[in-house]
Amino acid sequence: MIDDEDLQERTHRLLAEAAHVYRGVPPAAAVLRATVEGLAGPLRLAVAGPAQSGKSTLVSALIGEQLAPVELPGEQPESVVYRDGTEPLAWWRDAEIPVARTAYGLRLSPDARHERRQPGASRAVIVWPSRVLRRTELIDTRLPLVRAVEEADAVLYVTPQLGDADVPALLTARGPRGPITAPVHLMVVLSRADATGGGRTDALLTAKQAARRRRREPRIGALCQDVLAVSPLIAAAARTLTADEFQAITALAALPRAESEPHLLSTDRFAAAGVLSPVDAPGRVRLLQRFGLGGVRLALTLARTGGDTPAALAERLQEHSGLKDLQSSIAGLFTARRSVLRARSALATLDHVLRTHRTPAAGHLLAQVELLVADAHELRELRLLSALRAGRLNLPPEHGADARQLLGGAGVSIGERLGMSPDATADDTWHAARAAAGRWRDLAHGGTLPAAQRRAAETVLRSCDMIANRLDRLSSPALPLG
Repeated sequence: MIDDEDLQERTHRLLAEAAHVYRGVPPAAAVLRATVEGLAGPLRLAVAGPAQSGKSTLVSALIGEQLAPVELPGEQPESVVYRDGTEPLAWWRDAEIPVARTAYGLRLSPDARHERRQPGASRAVIVWPSRVLRRTELIDTRLPLVRAVEEADAVLYVTPQLGDADVPALLTARGPRGPITAPVHLMVVLSRADATGGGRTDALLTAKQAARRRRREPRIGALCQDVLAVSPLIAAAARTLTADEFQAITALAALPRAESEPHLLSTDRFAAAGVLSPVDAPGRVRLLQRFGLGGVRLALTLARTGGDTPAALAERLQEHSGLKDLQSSIAGLFTARRSVLRARSALATLDHVLRTHRTPAAGHLLAQVELLVADAHELRELRLLSALRAGRLNLPPEHGADARQLLGGAGVSIGERLGMSPDATADDTWHAARAAAGRWRDLAHGGTLPAAQRRAAETVLRSCDMIANRLDRLSSPALPLG
């Protein structure tokens, strides 16, 4: 059994050996070289999906600044990569390009340098100082999902509603074959949550309930880690709420409901001249552009029920928009597993190279990739977490939460896996580790569980062994785990 550190080290060795084998095959050598260089970088998270699904707005919401979409006169890049840096910069066709902020995102301005360059990869790079981007590189992409997966370690598939037409696209994102195909790298975001049921104030709650039902469907659960309902429009407006917007919302919220509610039935009524006197018509149009009608309704309700400061209103809007749930899922399923997902995508790339450019000198590498994937316990953890979250596999109720925690579903550190408080002593930690191992050894070997649940219990027991191995590296306890 190997953990994340061993997985990354062995992946790096396989890539280096493959790069040596393929040094005389330029296409394969270039791919392998880029894969090796990126193995230690931040998580690459692509935001993909159909046109007009809210991808760019969601990117802005995740970063917390109005940076997307990127406008480039004459053509639109297939992908825009957002990276952390000390100062704002932009690159296009391998040359720096002037970048300016607009009211709706960023604008790139090509000059003669770019006109003289041959068209290259249709990809722009934005460097922007951001805490969010320090650990996660965001990719706003127009590429089909099957290609977006190739340039990312994890993917948010953004779609207005998850229908039959989305299933073939999700199938293409599973990966090459075998254990690597488990959908541990993919999450579905339903992006029209605020429009559910005609955009009522409870639309977002209804959408979240629907997302939970879709997540439990075996067919959907087999294609992704999670399904979440989010309103990118409301989320982005909440993250970038201005003082003028807050004042307009509170002024409208202060009106008697009998006076304001008839004008909240449609955008035409809300934007009409000569009504809702505290905010003029252009100001109300700007609110519609930023929040949508459903978001305006929600903001007024929240302003009346405790959102009486800009910070409080923004916080509640983020929570209701579904953004906080999405951020939590990204943190737990993707960011915390960065090294595992990076290794997974690197192994998928290596698998593809080995099968596309066959050579006797690389024959043994394919078998080593298969053995490494089969032996990588953290990939097993992710597959089991995915099955438990989606409801494809259920453990006895009294053990389900314990399993998810030990598997790293609430955090991958030793303390988080064991549910320890920050002030726990080393003895407390070892006692909890021994107790967890004992519980899951009894379940795995007791013969009381059906076969599928027993295999799941064996995976959890291996996680307990991994915890013990990590504790061994920190100290030498007087008593063995068991």
